[in-house]
Amino acid sequence: MLHFEGLRKKIIKNYFTIIIITVALFEGLFIFYIQNYYYDYVRQSLKGQVEYTNTVYNTNIAMETSSFEKKVSNIIEKQNVGNNSKYAIQIIDKNKNIILDSYGFKVEQKANFEDVNRALKDAKELVPYTYKITDTNEHVMSVSVPLKTNNIIEGVVRYTVSLNKIDNTIFRLTLGLVLAGICILLIAISLSLRFAETLIQPLRELKQFANELAHGNYSIKLKNTKISDDEIGDLAQTFEHMAAEIDKSEKLKEEFISSISHELRTPLTSIKGWSETLGYEGITKEELDLGLGIIQDETERLIKLVMELLDFSRLASDSIKLQIDMVDVKHLVVGVVNQLKVKSSEKSIKLIAGFEDQDIQNIQGDKNRLRQVLINLVQNSIKFTSEGGFVKVAVSQGEEFTTIRIIDNGCGIETENLDKVLDKFFQEDYNKAGSGLGLAISHEIVKLHGGNMTLESEKGIGTTITITIKNKLIESI
Repeated sequence: MLHFEGLRKKIIKNYFTIIIITVALFEGLFIFYIQNYYYDYVRQSLKGQVEYTNTVYNTNIAMETSSFEKKVSNIIEKQNVGNNSKYAIQIIDKNKNIILDSYGFKVEQKANFEDVNRALKDAKELVPYTYKITDTNEHVMSVSVPLKTNNIIEGVVRYTVSLNKIDNTIFRLTLGLVLAGICILLIAISLSLRFAETLIQPLRELKQFANELAHGNYSIKLKNTKISDDEIGDLAQTFEHMAAEIDKSEKLKEEFISSISHELRTPLTSIKGWSETLGYEGITKEELDLGLGIIQDETERLIKLVMELLDFSRLASDSIKLQIDMVDVKHLVVGVVNQLKVKSSEKSIKLIAGFEDQDIQNIQGDKNRLRQVLINLVQNSIKFTSEGGFVKVAVSQGEEFTTIRIIDNGCGIETENLDKVLDKFFQEDYNKAGSGLGLAISHEIVKLHGGNMTLESEKGIGTTITITIKNKLIESI
């Protein structure tokens, strides 16, 4: 049983998982970009202050004779003039003591920070650092720049800026993105439900169709309005084609059973009737000979029918094995023609053999199976040729293949049936004797000889059956 509800859950689960991963990756990258954007802005601002300090203090020649305190006071005064109150400024001597801040207060405190240590070591690259102040839990970013006179470090100026407002902004943007992601996921669930339904609905119909087939309803048709033009549509058409083929096969089997029953019943009735007649007293010699002859003919007919059924069974199970030997094609064809001349004479049909090449070489093959093929084909031609007609067996040979054509001017085959006559059980006229297996068996035997069989026919004109047989099946024999 197909569990479409389980399939629906799988589709939604997989689709939803893909959407979650996509949204999460997108939002994660976007949040990372936003945070980097704002933090990078602060970093650039701090670097601007570093350049300002280098301009005001480190490159001001006029201040070289001033004391360190006066120099740093001048920095703070100019910093305030620049209205850069968003920065907290600390002046730190070379012993890491905070000697002055942006408010002009002296703080007796050690500035043991990574950025200060790097500045005192005159690091080539001044890297802003982010951290949280332990007492206030405030998130800040700071950078320190050394104060030098004649390339001698006298102290450090440290710029610090709060990141709390930026963090709040990033949080609001992140919250908005999360809410947007949730909305997208809700929309995705709705779309996945509709998407799952578009897949499951045609599968439901295919399930119903398969159930009908399982119950023997081979004439059922799919509702094509519900089947889309995609892989599922192709599968539906395959199901429909399969049903039609099964239906056709079932009808062929029914017709075959009906035909084979008739084929078995007729000779058995004759045998039973004549065997009872021959048991009567006072039967004449002529009646005895007639009865025995009929019994013999009908027995041979039954044997032939049983052999065809056995051959068909072997071919269906791929258990026919060829007995490969050298075959004299010319002798084989002449022998079959001579064997069937009596039968053709009964209908005044002219049966002849013709050889387009005088020097017909022996070929590799199973002589008995090839004889069976020729007898089947020639008998078929005699059977469907009217009195006074002709049947010709024409042989030609090339380097690789030998070609045998059986030509007659019989009743012919309808054009629409040409592709079916080589199918097993098929008979164009089920009222005529035959099992419908002869041509199918002959075709399979020819294919085992590395060849092929084709038919050309026109209703009321005649039929030509062409078989090609490979001259050499194995390298050495």
